[in-house]
Amino acid sequence: MRLSVGKQIVQDTHLWRQVHPDIDLSGIDNAAAFKRLRQDYETLPASSSLGAMSGAYLTKLVLLPTRSGRYFVVINANFIDVGVVSYTQPQQQTPTFEVFSQLADDTTPHLLHFQGVEIQAQFNKPIVLWVLIAAKHFPTPVSLSIYDAAAFHEFQIYNNGLTIAAITIMTLLALLALLVFVSTKQKVALTCAGYLGLHGIGWGAASGLIDDMFNISINSTYWGVMLFPFAIACASEFVSDLFDCKVNHKKLFRILRTFSIASLGVGLVMWLLPFSTAFFLSHLLAVMWVVLTLTIGIKMLKLRDFRAKYFLTGNLLYSLALVYFTAAHSRNFGDLPYSELTVVFALSVDCICILLCLAEWFKLQQIEFNRNFHMSRTDELTQLGNRFALSECVTQLKGYYVVVYVDLDGLKTVNDLAGHQEGDRLIVETARLMRQSFARSGDVFRSGGDEFIGILNVSSAEETEDVTKFAHARMQATSIVLNKEWPGAGVSFGTATSVERSTANDCISLADKRMYQYKSKNKKMA
Repeated sequence: MRLSVGKQIVQDTHLWRQVHPDIDLSGIDNAAAFKRLRQDYETLPASSSLGAMSGAYLTKLVLLPTRSGRYFVVINANFIDVGVVSYTQPQQQTPTFEVFSQLADDTTPHLLHFQGVEIQAQFNKPIVLWVLIAAKHFPTPVSLSIYDAAAFHEFQIYNNGLTIAAITIMTLLALLALLVFVSTKQKVALTCAGYLGLHGIGWGAASGLIDDMFNISINSTYWGVMLFPFAIACASEFVSDLFDCKVNHKKLFRILRTFSIASLGVGLVMWLLPFSTAFFLSHLLAVMWVVLTLTIGIKMLKLRDFRAKYFLTGNLLYSLALVYFTAAHSRNFGDLPYSELTVVFALSVDCICILLCLAEWFKLQQIEFNRNFHMSRTDELTQLGNRFALSECVTQLKGYYVVVYVDLDGLKTVNDLAGHQEGDRLIVETARLMRQSFARSGDVFRSGGDEFIGILNVSSAEETEDVTKFAHARMQATSIVLNKEWPGAGVSFGTATSVERSTANDCISLADKRMYQYKSKNKKMA
């Protein structure tokens, strides 16, 4: 194979030969032991592809450099427990030997998701390259990519930079959701944090980033698969909470709860199974989850639940990335660039959409809270504040104010003669006139069936007298207006000021007493 400028792919088609499973590879990390293994190469059985295989495999390549310099060989496999490269050139007495497994990659070029080794080439001098790899499972065909220095460093920057950015986004969003949970104690925020955080940790492990950061003594790349069911369990609970399924979609709630429990069970059992079986179960769960989430997203949009717009967008993007990833590891499509990176970046965008879903949930909760808050403090007939709103207003009163206590006269007569609908109309009109009269001065409340209370703000003690006179004039005018449309109707009222009493409740009591005095006086005059 001639080494040219850029990138070249050695496809996984009868590329690898299987090493006998009884051979102990624990001491293969030295040149002498590796040389003994190479001697049996011609007798080893050839494998058509490593896709869905496990164990140890060896290959031999003869490379002809078209220029001198550095080349990089990248093994396109996610899980490598044992990795060894050895190569020789003409007149080279001692082979160059290097270990590149996940647990021994300190001297190799740093590359997330994959392993790479550097080889030194001389113009037109053939290189005999040996590569040994071993893993619990090779989920996809294992090709080799050979880069010149410039192409490799470009790939390294994109691959590592965007992977770290995507995992950082997932982790930060998870921490943000966790902080929201601490502040609100809402379960939906906790399940969102689990959803985002476990995906971030899982991809951090699967890419090799966690091992690089903490130098773990076991191959942590397998953890991404093992943690995935727990992320799905959190995701299922989050979706149930997001769309309030327990109350609004009970059948869907049962489906999601069952899926969550099943995912949790699968996640626990997987640690006891061979990794190839665990890998299959985890990805079967992923396929089922993608189908379920897309179905839920479409259904919720049809129900005009627009929380689903972010949910569906993120999951659709993630699904397309998984399709691309699958195609990239299929012989039918050839080599497609950045397949792992596409998935992890799409997942980070999905996580952003998930957090937007959470924000939308809290927004709707706030709207519902405000609506309920308004309704609990608003009189349904007149849209004035009710007794609860009056109580809140009274507890917050400070400084100077005038209280106007109003009782509607003639309501019973109107109800008896014209019906309660006409009586309601009289109440509504009284409320409208009072709101109109005191709109710039303060608030008006309906404290009972035919009773209203106005709380008028005053800037100084001297102003209370003027405001009191103004209130008397407006209430007398209101009586005249009401009496024209409903003969016999009108209002009796009384006022009191904060100058006269030390508390708001005492002012209301005094204004109530004066209202009855006013009513009694009008009856005597009649």
